[in-house]
Amino acid sequence: MAEFWANKTIVVTGALQGQGAAEAAALIRLGARVIALDIVPDDDARWDELRRSCGDGVERLTIHQLDVAQPAQWEALVSQLQRENVQVHGLVNNAGITLRKTVEETTPEEWRRVLGVNLDGAFFGIHYLAPLIRDGGSIVNISSTAGLTGYFAAAYTASKWALRGLTRTAAQELAHRNIRVNTICPGLVETPMILQANAVHDSEKARMFHEGNRQATLLSRGASPEEIANVAIFLLGPDSSFITAADIPVDGGMTGGGIYWRIGKMTGNLQ
Repeated sequence: MAEFWANKTIVVTGALQGQGAAEAAALIRLGARVIALDIVPDDDARWDELRRSCGDGVERLTIHQLDVAQPAQWEALVSQLQRENVQVHGLVNNAGITLRKTVEETTPEEWRRVLGVNLDGAFFGIHYLAPLIRDGGSIVNISSTAGLTGYFAAAYTASKWALRGLTRTAAQELAHRNIRVNTICPGLVETPMILQANAVHDSEKARMFHEGNRQATLLSRGASPEEIANVAIFLLGPDSSFITAADIPVDGGMTGGGIYWRIGKMTGNLQ
């Protein structure tokens, strides 16, 4: 397996923290080269934690400041990679933002910003990088359980449902090159994003949101970022060679458990 990752270059968006950082560090430790993209500049001290996580492989980490919602910045990155003759094996569209507002609460500007990062960013990544991806490569889009069911956050939910549709169209288009495109749908994940999003609410609402998610999960806990990264690496690697156009829930049973799990607990049929 180590031989597979040698000389493989993976682009990871939203790589500064949380799931993106876990994915980037794990890939580096496997022997891959990682191009880490985030809106934060590469000289920001917040990157130091990722660099430390890469250990002796840190020389295979390249950091670029990039706003995924800006196509001109993707064009500039692709031009640089072409000049350097970089061939890409995989792309993880991890960058995302959240907004816990209903349809009536969400402003047009907020709507466009969330879709710009969560959906447009993934589209631009595939659009601009697909020509550089080697035949047999892999693209992983990070959606959410909000993209599998109803959720009160209007813009976030719409972006995550749409991302699953983008996955399917890209999988069809790139199949002739044996480039696979799949979606991961995480549930509750213990990342800085959930903490930052909670911070805009009062502390009791924040606690209730986190606890409500935990109670809706069969395994009664949130995932670590590394648990999501493990699935992303599986989808990027050779062991998933016959999986494409698929949605992979990594949610501790949040969506698969269904409504009758909670009813069963209420009636005492389930513990």
